[in-house]
Formats: sequence, C-alpha cells, structure tokens
Amino acid sequence: MPPSDRPSRHLSLQACRAPAAWPPRRARAASPPRRARAASVVLALALLATVGVPDRAVAAAPTWQAVVAARDDEAAKKKALADIQGALDDATARADAARASADEAGRVLGEARAAVDEATARHEQLETRRAGARETADSARRIVGQAAALMARPGSGGLVGDLLSAGDGAQEVLKGLSLSSKLGENVGRLRERAQTADNLATSLAGQAAVALAERDRLAGDAQAALDEAAAASVTAEADLAAVDDEKATLAAQAALLEDDRLTLEQAYAQAQAQAAAVAAAAAAARPAPVAGGGTGPVAPGTGGPGPGVTVPDPGTGWVAAIRSYGSYQAYGYRTHPITGEHKLHAGADFGATCGTPIYAVSAGRVSYAGPSSGYGNLIVVDHGGGVSSAYAHMERIGIHVSVGQQVAAGQDIAGVGTSGGSTGCHLHLEVRQGGVATDPVVFLAAKGVR
Repeated sequence: MPPSDRPSRHLSLQACRAPAAWPPRRARAASPPRRARAASVVLALALLATVGVPDRAVAAAPTWQAVVAARDDEAAKKKALADIQGALDDATARADAARASADEAGRVLGEARAAVDEATARHEQLETRRAGARETADSARRIVGQAAALMARPGSGGLVGDLLSAGDGAQEVLKGLSLSSKLGENVGRLRERAQTADNLATSLAGQAAVALAERDRLAGDAQAALDEAAAASVTAEADLAAVDDEKATLAAQAALLEDDRLTLEQAYAQAQAQAAAVAAAAAAARPAPVAGGGTGPVAPGTGGPGPGVTVPDPGTGWVAAIRSYGSYQAYGYRTHPITGEHKLHAGADFGATCGTPIYAVSAGRVSYAGPSSGYGNLIVVDHGGGVSSAYAHMERIGIHVSVGQQVAAGQDIAGVGTSGGSTGCHLHLEVRQGGVATDPVVFLAAKGVR
C-alpha cells in the first residue's frame, strides 16, 4: 500500500577563565558597562521568552498524492518541483533559525553568569575594604585605651614620658601613635581617626549589603537564562531532527518526479532510508561502548565511571573532573589573558591535550549542554541542594551528554577543547552554590577529592 499522505510541517521555535592574582588594591564602583551588561541580560531574557521564527509565507510542500498525480502533467510536475524547492528552502531557513535561537539563548546564559561573577567580585571587594576599615577603627580605639590607661597611672608625668618609661608593655601604643603620623600625636586626633574608620566601615557595610542583594538578583536572572537556554537547546534539537526528516521526504518526492522508473513505494523507502542514515550519522559521532568486563575506557555518555575511578555512592560521591593535565590556573582574581581586564576568574583551569576525558564531579542531571558565549561550549550539571558544576571550552562534538540526562559521579561527559574565550586546550571547571561561584578545588577538597 502506498504511504498515507502526511501534512507538511512548520516547526515553531521556542526562544530560546592563570594562577590567582592578588585582589585589587581598591574597589571600584560598578562601571556603566557592567550595569549595561546586567540590563542587557534582563532584556535578552524578556525577548527570548517571546521570539520565534519571523512571520513569513511558508512554502507548502506537496503531498505524495499530488506528486504522483503531477508525474503525467509537465506543467503540474514543474509546479510541484518548484513547491518542493520552496519547501526545502523554508526547511533550511527554519533549521538556521533553530540554531541561531539556541545560540542566542546560550550567549545570554554566558552573559548572565558573567554578570553574577562581576557582582560577586564587587561584593567581595567591598567586604574586604569594610573589614580593613573596621580593623583600623578597632586598632585605633585599642591604642587610645592603652594610652589612656598609661596616662591614668598614679604619678603619671604625661603621655610621652610614660610611654618612654613604660618598657615593653608600651611598644604597641608607641608603634600605633608613631604610625599615625608622629610620636607626639595627641589622643584626640587618634580618636577622630577611629571614628572616621568606623564611619567608613559602616558605609561600606551598607554598600556591601546592596552589592549582595544585586548579586543574588543576578543569580536569579542567570538561573532563568539557564532554563531558557536548556529549553531552546531541546527545542532546537527536536526541530533540526524534524527538518532533516522533512528534507529527506522532499528529496525523495523530487526524485519521484524526475525519474519515471521510480515507484512511489521506492521513493518512500528512499526517504525513510535517508532519514535513518542522518540519525545514524549523529549517533556515530559518539564512541561506541566498550564490550566486556569494563576494564577499558567507558564510552562517553553511557553512564559508567572513567577508567580507574572508584565511585562511592552515586548519590553522594565526589570525584575529580580531570585526572590528566599539565597546567593549573586557580580560582581568584587575575588579568584575563585575552581581554587584559583584572577580574574574578570564577573557576579553575586545567591545561590538557584536546580530547582528554572530562568527568562529572558527582551524580546529577544535565541542565545545559551547548554553546554559551565566552565559555565556547558549556555543560552544567545540577547536583541538587543548590549545587551545580560546569565544564567549559569543549568543542561541540566533544559534548557527550544532553539536557535532561542523568549522569553518575565519574561519568565521562566530555572531551577537553579550546572553544570560546580560550588560548589553548583546557578544562574550565566551576562549582556554584545558589548560582554563585566558589573555588571548585577547595569545594571538592572538602568532599575528600585530592
């Protein structure tokens, strides 16, 4: 029996970081570009929630019955071939739109995470200044109190005389007064200095609280961007697969019109075979599982740990993300090797040969896997309890997992690459708690990973 007619599809598209440097000597106010970046993330998120494929006329693909009927009429055949070409062009455009939509969502995700990191750095700098001002105030008050106690001793002959005759017990007071400006600086001025430092500490505490609230707000935006990017990635994958299937059907219809010897059944079988070949090619991009007892490398994405890894309880176990690397750059402040900016490096970098296996640090669900701005390509794994890990700079073909997939601790999820803002093959590893980056090496060490 001939295949039943199938309506042509129109696919809707859902909108879819060197060793640690010392912290900056002084905090700087949030610059307009940083505020603009945060605002752009919010705007992009709003647009992604509503953007789809632009409205335009969609070429109608002919049905199989229409193609068969047109074979004996030259004019009808010509029109059917034109319709098929139009539908092919439309399918190509929709595939491009699907990729572009997913790429844009990934870019917004990267920008959102960068905004959180900038806000984190701003808060940390303010907290460092606040702590310094508070220590200055406390130290000044302590010196004033010690000086006052010396002056109040029976038979006191004056501050300087007492200090010069008090022996080792007065060294801290003497040092404090001399560091203020000169040995004979009066206690009143030192009290003023303490009050000034106290006022500064109070002001900085207020600024730090505002910066903390802004960081938390941006972390919420980043989570929304992650959700949008994941949805866009899933939609794009489905749309691209459907477009490939549609193209195979259209190509077979064109062949049926152009080759009088081809039967309908043969053309339909050709379409099915072509669609199956496309799916097989995609599957072949991943290495096949190793047969046998599991002593060899575990195939990426197949659910097992990497070679030589002893995996504890998969619900609570933690392992290293990479075991073979030649260089290491820590979490912390550094001069960015590409932009030259002095900023927070929100992860740890492990230099390794491209293709070196990358392992999930713990069990969890893949919440994103795809392109993301300066990350190049990014995998995010949600471990529950507000903790997530991220792996960046792989090549697209080096991603071995997909959104929604459950992974085990030590599972091979990717291969090292150098995509995005990268100067060489390496893994950029992040661990975030509540969306805020923390030192992944310190975090994993606390979990027993050495």
